[in-house]
Amino acid sequence: MNEHPTESLSAYVDQELDAGERNRIDAHLLHCASCASLVDELIDMRAEIAGFYGQLAAPPDLEFKVLATLDGRRAKSAGTSTGLTAVSLVALAALIVLISMYGATFFKLFSIALQFSLTAAYVLSNVASSIPAVWGAVLPLSAAIFVFSGLSLRRILRSTAP
Repeated sequence: MNEHPTESLSAYVDQELDAGERNRIDAHLLHCASCASLVDELIDMRAEIAGFYGQLAAPPDLEFKVLATLDGRRAKSAGTSTGLTAVSLVALAALIVLISMYGATFFKLFSIALQFSLTAAYVLSNVASSIPAVWGAVLPLSAAIFVFSGLSLRRILRSTAP
């Protein structure tokens, strides 16, 4: 074999490969001394790591410390959620007061803005349709934007597919 399966050797040592892949690497290791020595190094490293973690012991009160920390966080978050609820209620009350005081004015401003937008759209569409040169520029530009958007969306969907 002239191709070295170096990326699969760690999975080989950890016995995470299927039988076919494992047999292929076994056959390669019979003829490749560099990969065989790399497997030996990985096995030694795995044994060292297992020995190191076997020596570590958790303190006897670790469980109690973790539970106490979690209880403290729960108590803090309970106070925080109550504070957020109070702030939300005050903001909602202020919004209701503002709407009741100035609701008619806001509604009138909104309706004026809507009427202006509709009028502007009507005027722009009439101006654009009355000048052929504008249509000559707008139609190809619109078609180009449409095609480019479709191609971009297609590329994005292909790149995110599993």
